[in-house]
Amino acid sequence: MPGKIVFTQLVTPNLAAAERFYGAMFGWTFQDVPVRRLHYAVALNGGHIVAALLERPFTNPDQRPIWLPFIATGDVDHLAAQGAALGAHVMFKPRDVPGLGREAVLADPKGAVFAALTSSSGDPADGEDPVGAWSWSALLTSDPQGAATFYGTLFGYQSDAVDSGHFIVSSQGNARGTLNALPPGFPPTAIARWVRFIRVPGVGAAAEQVAALGGHVVVQPHPDRDGVMVALLADPSGAVFGVMEYPGGTPAGDAK
Repeated sequence: MPGKIVFTQLVTPNLAAAERFYGAMFGWTFQDVPVRRLHYAVALNGGHIVAALLERPFTNPDQRPIWLPFIATGDVDHLAAQGAALGAHVMFKPRDVPGLGREAVLADPKGAVFAALTSSSGDPADGEDPVGAWSWSALLTSDPQGAATFYGTLFGYQSDAVDSGHFIVSSQGNARGTLNALPPGFPPTAIARWVRFIRVPGVGAAAEQVAALGGHVVVQPHPDRDGVMVALLADPSGAVFGVMEYPGGTPAGDAK
């Protein structure tokens, strides 16, 4: 399913601390995965794998902990070459990852980091996401129009402009995410980033809990389009993620 975000991985300097935080926040459980020379684990929500966590030291001040989205493509090698031609930086060249598939990691022209993946096991089917699972994705960037062109070229997205600085991108007839202008308070020179949103029963409660667990609120809870409550949070290492609460507890239309 080209364009669908099919996997999400946290790159963090402290795997044990991340497990404590996300376990307390969302009730996730964790299983260590033996990988040579790496500390790696998968997170489970209700017994289903919801994310992977990779421990990596950060020695470069320009590096930061990140939730990395993996976007499906039919040809990772072609996409990496095409992305470079469009101004992206190929951070990790195409490679085969046992148990996952063929991947490449890129930074788009404004610096947002993402992975392209051809899964070895096939892409998960579309469907409603339960509480505690990823439910939406948004790119925050100083150039939403340029992002629509860039990601549309790479993944074949249909981009629909909702208003100035806001696009919905779709593939296979399903909305995959939004391309948004930087939120108020972000400097115009801020590096772009992808944000993945986790479905929660209450955004306000999640925002209170994150501070108690050593994280912080990046953007306060507020109603977004379609009456969806959202907030941007950061874990104790600084990795940013979103939370969202559907009105009435169930999705009604496309979250934006």
